[in-house]
Order: sequence, then C-alpha cells, then structure tokens
Amino acid sequence: MHREDIKAALRKQGWTLTACAKELGVEQSTISGILLGRRSKRIELWISRKISRHPWEVFPDRYSEEDAA
Repeated sequence: MHREDIKAALRKQGWTLTACAKELGVEQSTISGILLGRRSKRIELWISRKISRHPWEVFPDRYSEEDAA
C-alpha cells in the first residue's frame, strides 16, 4: 500500500499518527519513518492489525504470504 493509503486507512479507524505513536510509545517521526521505508516489525504488524490487513498487503516490499506460514 502507498503510505498515503495507509494513513487514510488508519484515519478511517480513528487513528492519527500522533495517537499511533502514543499507543506504541514512540515519537510520531518514528511512525512517519516506517511509512517512508524504515523497518520495524513490531510497528508494521501493529499498523496491519489496526487496519485489518495482512502485513504483506500493507507492506508488500517487506513481507510475503510465506512469512505467515
């Protein structure tokens, strides 16, 4: 997914990047960094769960369906 699509999906679930950061105990810039390509499995999986998607759908360049097996 494109980073703007991820942000829109989070907003549809009632999440701002600031609220995400607070929930995860990180800076907002950390969340922004993840959306721009920085890696954090913990945060990527959290985002995927919050928007009810598989990690390989949200971050296809980082995960594959085989990772779930």
